[in-house]
Amino acid sequence: MPAANFRLLLVTDRTQTGGRSLPTLIREAVNAGLPAIQLRERDLPTGELLPLLQEIQLILTPRAVPLIVNDRVDLMMALDLDGVHLRSDSLPTYPVRTLIGPRRLVGISTHSVDEVQRANQSGADYVVFGPIFDTPSKRSFGPPLGLRLLTEVCRRSSIPVFAIGGITCERVQDVRRAGAHGVAVIGALLTRDDIGAAVREFIHALQA
Repeated sequence: MPAANFRLLLVTDRTQTGGRSLPTLIREAVNAGLPAIQLRERDLPTGELLPLLQEIQLILTPRAVPLIVNDRVDLMMALDLDGVHLRSDSLPTYPVRTLIGPRRLVGISTHSVDEVQRANQSGADYVVFGPIFDTPSKRSFGPPLGLRLLTEVCRRSSIPVFAIGGITCERVQDVRRAGAHGVAVIGALLTRDDIGAAVREFIHALQA
């Protein structure tokens, strides 16, 4: 299986950029060392999502930064992207893996111990688990799961676990001590005036 050998994953949400261009912010973030991106603009129709993916792909490919798209296996195949990220209630992992082959990443959003275990058994490369802390973008997924459950999940998972939900630089050490391989971040990067500085702060915190 391919390796999720990054520890910081930017999950996009163009509604949190303060009106700034998402590709422009991504370029600044990648120039600062951002190692991986999950494009999560789930409300965009194909006619708008495709050119956005193509524009971001042009930024990332020369730097060998993985571009992972939410759910859209068709667009991932059409553009030869690096991977696909599945919701816990979307396509099953096994047929997706059969279709896309062994060299692309498959990540899964998870919100319980059972979902993490199923992801481990189904051939996923990594899971994103949360929300760990309270955050507006994740309130629809229920109350925060907390560090204790994150610790249990990480102990039971043989594939990397990325913590998501209210992740800040100050909380990186807590989730790493709980066993998380890395963090998936939305607002703490996209809402910052200087996304490059924010990326460098997260990378420093993850290396500490």
